[in-house]
Amino acid sequence: LPPLVRNTAARDSGLGTSLFKRLCEAHPLAVVHLGFQYRMNADIQKLANRLVYDGHLRCGSLQVASRKIQYPVDPAKALESWPFEQQKPNAQFAMPWVSDALDPMRGAVFVNTDPIPGLESRVEGSDLVQNNSEINIIRILVNTLHACGIEGRQIGVLSPYRAQLKQIEIEFGIRMADEDERQQLLRQSSGNAAESSSARIPGLDVHTIDRYQGRDADVIVISWVRSNHAQVIGELLRDWHRINVAITRAKRKLIMVGSKNTLLKSPLFAEMLRMLVEADAVVDVPTEQIFTEAQCLLDARARGKAKKAAARTAGSALLKGHPILKDIIAEQG
Repeated sequence: LPPLVRNTAARDSGLGTSLFKRLCEAHPLAVVHLGFQYRMNADIQKLANRLVYDGHLRCGSLQVASRKIQYPVDPAKALESWPFEQQKPNAQFAMPWVSDALDPMRGAVFVNTDPIPGLESRVEGSDLVQNNSEINIIRILVNTLHACGIEGRQIGVLSPYRAQLKQIEIEFGIRMADEDERQQLLRQSSGNAAESSSARIPGLDVHTIDRYQGRDADVIVISWVRSNHAQVIGELLRDWHRINVAITRAKRKLIMVGSKNTLLKSPLFAEMLRMLVEADAVVDVPTEQIFTEAQCLLDARARGKAKKAAARTAGSALLKGHPILKDIIAEQG
């Protein structure tokens, strides 16, 4: 990938051009284009071919072209088992959009957050961008994939934005939140908790697109983050090199999460979304289901606090009338 140069003067002076590109331009006869690839299935390759490679890519074998993600447990069955830390709202509650997104016959799929709407936000005290709705959706998708029998080492979660990845790492217990982050999470969750709401999945990879260059996984989940009424996509999502690297990391299943309306502002994304709409591979997330799921999270945390409070009350009652024991426990605490 070329360097990301934020300084306009430096970029205009040529610092945004990589050494590799300079060599290719200086010695065009020494450049050999590799037409066969052995990573992506045909559905994912079709996207890359249309957007970047002008149809020149070919699957190295029929086996590569036709391979699909195979679940030991069907996604619908996994959802019935409710593979989440939160309590199920009711016996009839279902999330069919998750099964649609994980459908093995859809090699590439876009999960659209506009019906929620899943708007982006700024990290407190900075200009860093994150999207809490997309984090919530990714939590649901990855936990369901894991319940389907897909191991963490088979899944890669990518985003162009470090702030988004940091929150995803906290969500899955890969990173511990510092005190400032805990306080921010407390405010965002109405003061109920600031801990991870998902059990850690061993081997799960969470990386920026740049850091994941040269790697791959059976399933790639991408959070595009940008979602706003002004349809501003930012500099990172205008870089076709990074978009290309992101969508070509998946071998069997590519799941992208984002705002269709915002990303349509980019010609590259507009073409990609047009292809996915034609393939019936755009899944809308119903408002009530994400909000209900988020409320389950808050309710579960509130129940946890209530249990702790009840335990403290019971403990106080037990110690009443035993001042010596009470003093010993106080000293240990």
